[in-house]
Formats: sequence, C-alpha cells, structure tokens
Amino acid sequence: MAIFLFSLMIARSIFFLRVPAFGIAVERACRSRLRDRPLVVAPPDSARALVWEVSAEARQAGIRPGMRLHEARRLCRDLGVLHPNPPLYARARVALLKVLSQYTPVIEPFPDGSAYLDVTSTARLFGSAVDIAARAEREIAEKLRLDPSAGLGMNKLVSLVAGRRSPPREFIAVRAGGERDFLAPLKVHVLPAVDRNLYLRLRELNFQIVRQVALTAPAHLEAVFGRRGLALHRQSLGQDYSPVRPPERVPHLIRRAELGEDSNDLVILKRELFGLVETALSELRRQGRAAKRVQIELLYSDFRTAKGARSLKSASNRLSVWYGEAEALFLRLFARRIRVRAIEVRFEGFEQDAGAQLHLFDPPVGEKEAKLAASLDKLRGKFGEGAVRFAK
Repeated sequence: MAIFLFSLMIARSIFFLRVPAFGIAVERACRSRLRDRPLVVAPPDSARALVWEVSAEARQAGIRPGMRLHEARRLCRDLGVLHPNPPLYARARVALLKVLSQYTPVIEPFPDGSAYLDVTSTARLFGSAVDIAARAEREIAEKLRLDPSAGLGMNKLVSLVAGRRSPPREFIAVRAGGERDFLAPLKVHVLPAVDRNLYLRLRELNFQIVRQVALTAPAHLEAVFGRRGLALHRQSLGQDYSPVRPPERVPHLIRRAELGEDSNDLVILKRELFGLVETALSELRRQGRAAKRVQIELLYSDFRTAKGARSLKSASNRLSVWYGEAEALFLRLFARRIRVRAIEVRFEGFEQDAGAQLHLFDPPVGEKEAKLAASLDKLRGKFGEGAVRFAK
C-alpha cells in the first residue's frame, strides 16, 4: 500500500473513504468473472439510456457517466452492461458501515458508498489516523472484497480531494499545515464550490489551477462571483470547519433520481417524484425526524435548472401529507417543454417526530397509515430502499 504524506502533524483527523464505481465494485465482489472487464451501469429497456457508472477499464475506452449507452457501445464493442440493483447496493452499504463503525461512531455516509469519518478521538484505541485508515481499507478489502481508496486530512474538504485522487487500496494523507501546498497545483474543478457554471466562468477568466485562486484577493473574487467568491477563496487555502455529521444530525436529507432516458412524460416524472418522496420520508422516520420544508430541483436536458420550495406549518414525515405538496411544487416548476434529465428532492427544517408514538385518540386512518409505514420501513431497512414501493 502506497502512502503519500504532505507536511507535518494532523490536528483534527478526518478521513474520506470511497469505493470507486460503487455499484460495479459490488457486482464484481459477487461475481468474480466481471473483474477486469469494461463495465457500465445503465437502466434497462431504453433506447436512449444514459450511462450511470463506469469502470476504470471502460474509462480507458473513453466512456464517461452521462454518455448515451449506444455511444458507449460504439466506443467499446465488448462493453458489459449491468442494470441498477438498489437492494444489493443497500446491503453492501450496510456491510461497509458496519466495518467503519468499529473505528469511530462519528460517520457521515452517502448513498454512493462513500463516507467521512472523524477519528480524532479514537486514536488512543486504534493508533494514529494513518493506522486507522490503513486498517479500515485492509479490512474492507478482505471481508467485503471491495477496493476502497481514502484521503486523510484535518478537514472534510482536504480529505475529500485527497480521497478522490487516491488509487484503490491506497490513501493520501495531507498533514496539518500542508493543505494549501497540496491543493495549489490541482485544477480548480477539484474544489467543491466549483460547479459546471462556475468552472466555465473561471476558465473564461483564465483561472486554471487552485494556486491562482489562492493568490487572488478575496475582495476581487467577491466582486466577480459574489459570496461564492469568498467560499472559493477559503477552499483554495484548504479551510473547512464543517463537522462530520452522522445522518441524524445532517440538517437536510436529499434524494436524487437520474432518469434512464430524458423525458417530459408527466406519468414517468410523477412516478420518479413519488419514489423520491417515499424513500426520503422512510429515512426520516427511521431517524425519528419530521420535516417542515421541501425543495425540488429539476435538471433539464439542456442543463438548465428549475428550483422551488414549499413549507408546512407543522413538521411531518407522512407520505399522505407531503406528496401532495411535492407534486404541486413539481407541477409549478415543470413549465418547459424540454425533457427532464434528473429530479432532486431535499427535505429540511427538521424536528423530532412527535408522531413516533401514537396517541390514544389518533384517528383510525392515521394509525393505519403509521402502522403500514412502519412495516414498509422495516422491509426497506432489511432489503434496501427500493425493495418495496407503493404503486403509483
């Protein structure tokens, strides 16, 4: 295992671990014959399906996520196509978190199989942060047959960039004081604040690498980019004070669907929306939380977006309460004839779930819905979010 070190001592110890092309990696762990083959994950039964995930071998052939499947097949004749398997991915995430939770209780996981871990306070039990990262990677490789990569630093920003640059079964450790030097020669798109539109604007202004941003006065960046310019400058210096938040402490919950084929069919879009709202509320109930606000963002095929939000007077995690609100918001946003490529639903404004225990005089309908939701949540917890769904 190769370990790359920059500068000296780490103050806060955060590491970011990911399994590249998570869905493909999980399939390969189950079926060894898939190893070393060029593979993609794409939805079935669609003439215009988009590639969701790409193996390293497929990348070498020029295939990228978001590419049309028929174009990918032209680039690589022996390309293997795997269909999404959410229940399998969910079980793999549970197994992955079980391994990681041995080293710290402070974990912020993501649906793609990646996670932040704060191991600052567990060094006395398991050794240095470098030792913990090495042990965790080794255990995941041996027990789960997955090849993770990791980045280690004193904050989430630096560990994220390091983890994304690290090869499988290796990790990059950036020690305290070396954040700026580590980031300086990298392309500006590695900074989380840089989305596609901001990247194009930076290119127009001839900002190529992070060092150029770091050497620019914050006031100048603010004048051009507004408040995002200040965030951009802080990130270029490697500054990030955000904590690692377990799911129950994250102030929002996001579910996103990339359509297998761009569509403006209202039936298809409503079905995707319903699934997103349903699974998000199921997760909120598992966490014992209820939400007061929902935000929906649509990504059109021309990469323009539409975004809006609605709020409730009282927090809720019931599907019967939230879906009508979400659908009304969606219909207001869906005002163009252009096909939709992705839908994102974001719940926030959380409170403790006051309905976790049914009151004596709850109406029968509410009691039946709560019991049904609890049963479905139990099945999803065991078999994955997509294991059971309402018909819509």
